[in-house]
Amino acid sequence: MSKLIRITVVTLSIVAACSAAVFAKGPASGKGFDFAKTRAFMCEMETRPDFPVSIVLANDYVYSLLALGDGIAPARKSATISYIKGAQQKNGGFIGDKADKNASLLYTDLALETLGYLKATNAIDSGMARSFVASLRNPDGGFGFSRVSPGSNLASTYYAVRTLKTIGGLDLIDKTKTARYIRGFERRNGGFGYVKGNGVADPKNTYMAAFVLNTLGMMDNATRKGALKFLANTPYLDTRSKERPELDAQLYTILALKELKAGARIDRRIATAFLKKLYIPINGGFGPLVGYGSTPDSTTNALRILAETGSLGTNR
Repeated sequence: MSKLIRITVVTLSIVAACSAAVFAKGPASGKGFDFAKTRAFMCEMETRPDFPVSIVLANDYVYSLLALGDGIAPARKSATISYIKGAQQKNGGFIGDKADKNASLLYTDLALETLGYLKATNAIDSGMARSFVASLRNPDGGFGFSRVSPGSNLASTYYAVRTLKTIGGLDLIDKTKTARYIRGFERRNGGFGYVKGNGVADPKNTYMAAFVLNTLGMMDNATRKGALKFLANTPYLDTRSKERPELDAQLYTILALKELKAGARIDRRIATAFLKKLYIPINGGFGPLVGYGSTPDSTTNALRILAETGSLGTNR
């Protein structure tokens, strides 16, 4: 989904360029992490002539700098907003990068989220974005990914609901029908999977389902209890689990707990201990799995975990 940038050495010139590009409001701190290096790692993309490169990397860049307690320099903010505006197509949706020709709900959602962080959602044509989402609405209550892939799925329905929530278009949704569609992904163990029927439940799909049901006011107590029971048996809450943990699943477990009104169950110690295994001291980034190199995406998600667990002050 994104362009991965692997960095093995952080030079003084990059550190200097990054420091000049942001307005620090006090350095972020975290025991065991060098966030000055993390900041420089994320700012490396500023050296690209096509900055910010893609919608995904624009989102990574903006979220990470704000989470680290920095502001976005006016020139960088303008460049990011201009890039996102240019990504909106005639049909109202957004493409992921200049090589992409197919607007989708994923990139539309990410574009609006990024503009939200920059307090610039009025920079794009929200009416056209709303029309794009509406064009992907299906009779089953779900939403398609794009005009090329119009079939409903859980993830696309989540992106649609998030987008419409941002631009004030939830009235386009038949709440009862969409809630029924989402519940079709529920497993016997209480979690939600990627497809209907048989298959494994996972934290990400469980979070997305919880978000949709909550946003539409359709979450019931039985669904909530089932989802919490599922999450309790994942390696992110059960230290005895032999399942290999992943960074993204750790994040979505935390987000799901908050959607399920069970934030008190989040164990900051487990989350931080896991992140330390993914941290790359040489450049301050984080990898997606133990033993993997750092990427902007995984580093951003690590910062999201630290922010969501109260281990990192944010300026968002």
